Amino acid sequence: MKKSFASLAVAGLAAASVVALAPTASAAGCTSTWLKSPGTTTNGAMVATKADSPCHDLNVSWSQSFSGNYSGYYGLYRKSSSAGWTGGSKGYVQMDNGYHDINNSYFALVTDLSAGTQFTVISRQPGDQVTIVH
Repeated sequence: MKKSFASLAVAGLAAASVVALAPTASAAGCTSTWLKSPGTTTNGAMVATKADSPCHDLNVSWSQSFSGNYSGYYGLYRKSSSAGWTGGSKGYVQMDNGYHDINNSYFALVTDLSAGTQFTVISRQPGDQVTIVH
C-alpha cells in the first residue's frame, strides 16, 4: 500500500512538472493597438482590424481612465463596416489603471477573433484609453 502511494506521489510530481513547463501566451508576433473610447456608445469609436497573428483574443495590456483609478471596458467586433456590432460575452470588465498581464484571461475582452475582423472598445467614461494586444 505504501508503494502505491509513493508511486502515485512520484507520478503526480512528474505531471505537475510537465504542466508547469507548458508554454504560456505571449505578445511575440502579436500586434498592439491603442484606442480611445467615446464612452458607452460606438458613435465616434476608433475602429481597428484584427491582425493575422498568433494572438486570437483582444487582450488589454494597458488601460487608463482619467476620471478615476479604474473603469469598465467592453470589447465589440463586426465582420464588416456595414455589419452591426457584437459585444464580447463578458460585457464590461472592470480594470484598474495601469499595465495588465495578457496571459490572464480576465483581461481578454473578446476571445477567438478571426484575422480581418473589425473591433473597438467602449468604456464607462468618455476618453478612457486602452492598448489591445491582438
